[in-house]
Amino acid sequence: MSVTRQVVSPRRGPSQAPTQRGLRADTLAGQAYRRIKELILIGAIPPLHPIDEKQLMQELQVGRTPIREAIQRLAYDGLVTIIPFRGTVASGIDMSDLDQIMETRVPMEILAGRLAAQRIEDDQVRELRALVGSYDVPGLCAQRNFVELLRLDQEFHRAIAAISANKFLEQILENLRDLTWRFYILFYRRHDPHPDEGFNNYDAIVDALAARDPDLLEERLKEHFRGGRAVFPR
Repeated sequence: MSVTRQVVSPRRGPSQAPTQRGLRADTLAGQAYRRIKELILIGAIPPLHPIDEKQLMQELQVGRTPIREAIQRLAYDGLVTIIPFRGTVASGIDMSDLDQIMETRVPMEILAGRLAAQRIEDDQVRELRALVGSYDVPGLCAQRNFVELLRLDQEFHRAIAAISANKFLEQILENLRDLTWRFYILFYRRHDPHPDEGFNNYDAIVDALAARDPDLLEERLKEHFRGGRAVFPR
């Protein structure tokens, strides 16, 4: 199986295929979820800022029900906080939480990587090399284009998780990456560090996967995450 097919293929739940009306409603709620999530992750809706349902309804041209379904899902993800009788706000960020998030995320990314190193196929190695080859990390670092650097980093780790062929691990990691993204965006915008250390050694990680060496892969991932964490003050 290819990296691309695994990464972009839609996820189906255990329920039966929805009716046309159900599919439409699910699509609208899904669109609302993705848009609100994007606004939160890129900082367009800052931490503790109210979620304006009416504005979102106008922007997305949807009714209140899809917006509220999206908000419930985002609350489950930890990206919004519902305050009874007051409304909904983007969840607050405490930089001290980043250590706990990374304590959870890094071992799980390593687990996904070790599984991928055991299961990766030749065509997936080629696609990963092509993916990394398309990254202009030095150029993006020079431009300090943090949003695009983070997007590429997420894409890379998502591809590895897909190769691990463990859908539960994929889902958990997706949420942890979203939480990490918010910290990185906030920190980069406040402090404007040089990002080189945080976006490194993709080729070395792919080499370890191509060698089908889980131990080497683990070391390369640890180096990668140490570089990313190094830009944050302790």
